[in-house]
Amino acid sequence: MIRTATFEDPPGFAELSKADQIEYLQILWDRISSNPAEVPVPESHIALAEERLAAYRRHPERAVPAFAALDALAARQASKAE
Repeated sequence: MIRTATFEDPPGFAELSKADQIEYLQILWDRISSNPAEVPVPESHIALAEERLAAYRRHPERAVPAFAALDALAARQASKAE
């Protein structure tokens, strides 16, 4: 289960532009993820990955390249916006 917590903003964070806040978070994430073995992964994510890998191994011909899947999602979202 993913825990949610409330933290105070770092000093000066609220005064940053949204672009600078995003950059700050990207830099922070880069520091956190520099050692992937230390990043906790919820059991539900592991189970889902295992299920999808098993499905792929049963029917590899059904696999869709990631960029093709993203393009299809973008097209679907664009058609809903019209």
